[in-house]
Amino acid sequence: MTKETKETVETRITKETKVTGRMQETKESNMAKPAKPRKQRRRQVLPPGCTLSQLYSLWAEAVRYQVKPSSYALYITLIEKHILPYLGHFRVEELDNGILEDYIWERQEQELSWNTMRLIIFLLKGMIQAGQEKGVDPAEKLHYYLPKSKRTYMRVFGQQDTERLLRHLENSEEIFETGLLLSVFTGIRVGELCGLKWEDVDLAKGVLRINRTVSRIRNPEADGAFSERGDTAEKEGLSKTVVYIGTPKTGRSIREIPLPDFLILKLLPYKKSGECYVLTGTRKCMEPRGVQRRFKNLLRRCNIPDINIHSLRHAFASKWIENGFDSKALSEILGHSSIKITMDVYVHTNMEQKKSYMNRMV
Repeated sequence: MTKETKETVETRITKETKVTGRMQETKESNMAKPAKPRKQRRRQVLPPGCTLSQLYSLWAEAVRYQVKPSSYALYITLIEKHILPYLGHFRVEELDNGILEDYIWERQEQELSWNTMRLIIFLLKGMIQAGQEKGVDPAEKLHYYLPKSKRTYMRVFGQQDTERLLRHLENSEEIFETGLLLSVFTGIRVGELCGLKWEDVDLAKGVLRINRTVSRIRNPEADGAFSERGDTAEKEGLSKTVVYIGTPKTGRSIREIPLPDFLILKLLPYKKSGECYVLTGTRKCMEPRGVQRRFKNLLRRCNIPDINIHSLRHAFASKWIENGFDSKALSEILGHSSIKITMDVYVHTNMEQKKSYMNRMV
């Protein structure tokens, strides 16, 4: 080893020793310092003789950040409207199957929808299970009976009304009414239509991307159910509801939908910068109730009977099946988690179609 090389190696070893020494000193210094106390999470304690209302306050605080704000707003609305007024005064230890059966029967008498009943029982079960985890049990093991579903059908457009509506929309030069064509020919939900930005519309590839949805929910700052105290008092000066922009309904709802060629040409003149919303052409979105209101006014001008805008989604699905197209592709376009949901909920056949099928059997 040459003298120069030897000096270089010795210099490197000296530097590394100094660095190692500093690291050791730092480590020892840190060890000598007292550890910072961890921030104690507030422990949820159930009072003796806890009522269902008191259990709800603790449950609401626990699940607030476990679900989407829109889902949480729906949950607390259902609980405060359909559960607490009837069961809130009961102590959890008093609840038995007799009380539960009477409660479910009374809710059925109100003719609540099957989906609403399903959610109510799901939420009631979740609250009681949360109490059991903290050592508060009902009087006996509860059996959460879910009434059988009564299948209901949404009223959809007749053939003449559909043709009249399409003639108007196709001849319109308003971006809002052109936007309604997206609902007619893609079956997207009204909240998804409101959430569409131009960055989601790839006219070169002819693809629509569903990345967000718009809804109006209870204001988390104004509602006592969202507060730290768990009370139900409203805060003064704040709106009771707010517009919420979030991810679509389910994971499958984030999707790409191919656009028909004529719709690409129809949308082209309205193209704005990516951050602008399609329906407004600005950075401010339109909310579903505004779309529904304008849609009703449009139906009135076209002499079409009043019908919910969601029926456009039903009509799209039914037309797809009528044409004999693949049901799996339809389920993906609608953003459903299974084909069964698509066929059970969104596909409708009218009497004329049934007669046509019968004649083709001969």
